[in-house]
Amino acid sequence: MKSRPLLLQLLRAGWRTTFSTEAGRLRFWALGSATCLLALALGGLALAHATYDGREIRGGARAPQIISEEQRNEAVALWSWGSDDVDGRQHSVVYIEPMRSNAPLPPGLSHWPKPGEAVLSPALLKAGQREGIRTRYGKLAGTIGAEGLEAPEERFAYVRPRAELLDRKDMHPVRAFGLHQGGVASLGESMSIPGFSVFAAGLAGFALLPAGAFALASVRIGSVVRERRLALFQALGAGKTSQIVFTVGEVAAPALCGLAGAAVLMSPTLISNVRFPWTEFTLSAQDARRALPWLAASGALAVVMMVAAAVVPHPSRRPSEGSTRPVPRFQRQRAWLPWLFPFAMLFAVRGSELAGDDLRLPVYAAGVAAVLLTLPSVIAVFTGWAGTGIAQAGNKLGRPGMLVAGRRMAAQTRVTARFVAAVVVMIGLVAQTQLWTGLLGENAANAMATKDRIGTSLLVVSPYPDSEARLRDFTAALPSGVELLAAQEASPGENTARLTLTGSCTALTALKLPCSAATPATSRQRQTARDVRVSELLRWTGNEAEGQVVARQGRVDGVHAEDESPILIAVDKSGSNLRVSALKETARAHLDMRANAEPLGNSWLLGANDLEVSASWVRLLGLIGACLTVFAMGFTALAEFLRFGREVAPLSVLTGGRGVFGAVAAWSLVLPTLLAAVFGSVVSLWLTAPITVGGMQPVSDSLYLVLAGGASASAVVLCLWAWRSANRLAASWRPSAD
Repeated sequence: MKSRPLLLQLLRAGWRTTFSTEAGRLRFWALGSATCLLALALGGLALAHATYDGREIRGGARAPQIISEEQRNEAVALWSWGSDDVDGRQHSVVYIEPMRSNAPLPPGLSHWPKPGEAVLSPALLKAGQREGIRTRYGKLAGTIGAEGLEAPEERFAYVRPRAELLDRKDMHPVRAFGLHQGGVASLGESMSIPGFSVFAAGLAGFALLPAGAFALASVRIGSVVRERRLALFQALGAGKTSQIVFTVGEVAAPALCGLAGAAVLMSPTLISNVRFPWTEFTLSAQDARRALPWLAASGALAVVMMVAAAVVPHPSRRPSEGSTRPVPRFQRQRAWLPWLFPFAMLFAVRGSELAGDDLRLPVYAAGVAAVLLTLPSVIAVFTGWAGTGIAQAGNKLGRPGMLVAGRRMAAQTRVTARFVAAVVVMIGLVAQTQLWTGLLGENAANAMATKDRIGTSLLVVSPYPDSEARLRDFTAALPSGVELLAAQEASPGENTARLTLTGSCTALTALKLPCSAATPATSRQRQTARDVRVSELLRWTGNEAEGQVVARQGRVDGVHAEDESPILIAVDKSGSNLRVSALKETARAHLDMRANAEPLGNSWLLGANDLEVSASWVRLLGLIGACLTVFAMGFTALAEFLRFGREVAPLSVLTGGRGVFGAVAAWSLVLPTLLAAVFGSVVSLWLTAPITVGGMQPVSDSLYLVLAGGASASAVVLCLWAWRSANRLAASWRPSAD
């Protein structure tokens, strides 16, 4: 028989045994699901890379080609950049002024807006409806097209200021729009999102790692019968190639079905934009279609990885073995695997500290993944040692359950490692999710403290205008009940912290500051009986809490700068919250084209909100990783219970009862799970050390107790489940069945 027909026969034979082996249907669905999830995880990396690449392309297309002042006569437009916020989220505002009638347009614009008009992105227009965004920058002149936005949900605005507010000296001359390759400037949404390496590290740790663990667990379902069959192949003289071809045929059907499922799940991203839950991010279909070759390569790689995972663990007969009898192998793990754990731990804890800023997070993520992959083997070593002692104790005490469980644990350490891997990965993922969510949300909590104390009853209006006429116009346009004050800090040469507030008597008394014609123009007030708004103003202007406050009655437009420009403060005389959106619009209409009105510490709050968006990605990826781990744990538990039931079912004949099943399940299933809970919690606590510096502890100790308790409860449930499975199989077991 020729070798090619033989290989085809082996391929077909492997294909036909897909359902006929031990736990055949369970193995089929596990392999198919693992391939699907692995392809989705790899495809997610491809889509993420395409999204970042698309951002760079579109961001570069709208970036200005700025020229020097000496080349100003070549300029076609004036350009300047600023920022604003809507609903707690910061966005970019670009100020433009064409200098020629035929000036090239920025991408996304169909025409130049007229003076006093603005063109907004659809997402910004939708998000700012309640804050009056349609009129904040002037008359709305249209929306920005998709080609002018880095992402479909980007908040962006083009504003052409009115002639009286146009500041040509503070604008850059540009020759055209669109930078050359390699010169893309960060502008817009790219300024507030992490780089691709950071996102890829999170996706690999929270999605690819659990998918890979699931793949490794799925190929080992029904491994005992498969290894007996491969041993029989060796006894009949089959070479390594024949075994590989047979295994490929066995894995091909479920792997291809899983690949088809991944293709169906990925197809909507190629047709239309897809919005991700919780993250306020919409995936561009244009970017997804650009990544189509990489998506195809990701699917092919997932199939190859599944086949490799099934082929690589093939047992090989040692040359010294003269017997051709196909005996089953002990499920002992490789001796060198547990020794990788301390090196992985050292790499995760110390490697990230030694790496540069750009590589710190990827190195840390790789170290955490290595620790979570090698820790189950360490737990298996401990259970193997414990199994030997349990077997000896059971033999002395006459406990058949302890004897069987101990020998089973000592002989099948690889099975134990696969079984506890899901528990270890689950604890690690939950701890990492809580760690990064806590770190990213801490700044938001600190920034919200000031807002909770004073709300928007005091606003900072910037910049302080150089023109007294503009300030008078702004004051006249203020809503009823809103008062202005000018705040000036002490000169650097003074030893005492001092803040001078100048305004009308109405404005000063609104802050509980003295103002009386019978007193000197300057009065001092200490911290006692101080208005909370004044205390917060002292804190955010860099003064000490016990600093002096000087109340000066006078006109705000008559204040002259001593060393630094004054700070313009708006307060409500009744102490109520001010309408921030109304003051922003008034300031932009009368003070300056970049004028803004914001609460104290608003820039920190906006930065914290940007980090909160990143935290939402952590929560989403953490949930995906947890679901994948639970999925893997379910399939692994089902396979283990089938094997456990078949192995211990004959004991009912030897012991005369089924009570031994509970003892075997308790020792061989509960003990490894409890060890996994303890080891996983302790190691996860150590893994937070490189990140929790400076006394921060975003992961509370109680969380580890909850995780350990949850894993212990799961162990008890698994024990009862295994006991029930063994009893059911023992009732139908016959000696001829094995």
